[in-house]
Order: sequence, then C-alpha cells, then structure tokens
Amino acid sequence: MSNYLEQRMINATLRGDNFTAPAVADLHLALFTADPTDENQISREVDEDWYARKQTGSWTSPALDAEGRTRTNNAASVTFDAVQNDDPAHTITITHIGIYDSLNAGNLLYHEALTTPKTLEVGDVISFATGALILRLD
Repeated sequence: MSNYLEQRMINATLRGDNFTAPAVADLHLALFTADPTDENQISREVDEDWYARKQTGSWTSPALDAEGRTRTNNAASVTFDAVQNDDPAHTITITHIGIYDSLNAGNLLYHEALTTPKTLEVGDVISFATGALILRLD
C-alpha cells in the first residue's frame, strides 16, 4: 500500500474520518520503469506519447488464499497500447505496476514489482490476463 492509502485506512478505522473509496471505473493500472515507492515517485511512471494508464475493471470478491492471506484479482484483462517511437531500436523496461484512483495524477493506492521486468520494443504490447493481477493483504 502507498503512504496515502495507509493514512486513509488508519484515519477511517481508528480516528473516525470518513473515507470514500474510489469508484471501480476510476481505478487505473500504471506502468513504472522503477519502484514508485510508498511515497509515489510519479517521475518513475512511463512518460512516453503512446502511454496512458488503463482501467483495471472490477476485482473478484476477497477470499483467503492457501497461505491465509486475503486476496483479490482482476476480473478482466488489462491491455496497454503498443510501444511507439520513431527509433525502431527504442526499448523500455517495465519493472513495477501501480493502481491509481484516477486516469491522470490522482493517488497511488497499491504498487508492486513485476515478478520479472519486461523489456518492450517498438510494436510490443504489455497485457495482464484475467486473474494475473493479484492483490494480497496480510
């Protein structure tokens, strides 16, 4: 969880502050070239003309996994636009993903490193199949 979400959760559960969760339609997946950290280092988000955050869609109902942690996963696939660049040798390496409460700017809610960084070349598309994005809370 990001610092923003941790503070919102503490304020809501222990201090009586109301917290309005974002609408599912406002949840967007972001790609990063380095760890955005809990502080939301926005400068690490992909900054290319072809790139835009993509809606995550809905998530499955929380359930306990085999390790006893509560988990949910994306109920629909998420596909980004193809990498475009005038230089055919252009590459970009995606190392982390994050979930924001907005298409632009907004608040980082969750972030995680990819199991394996993905280097994309011009024409490549990065996609996350249904169930591939797993969020676990302990």
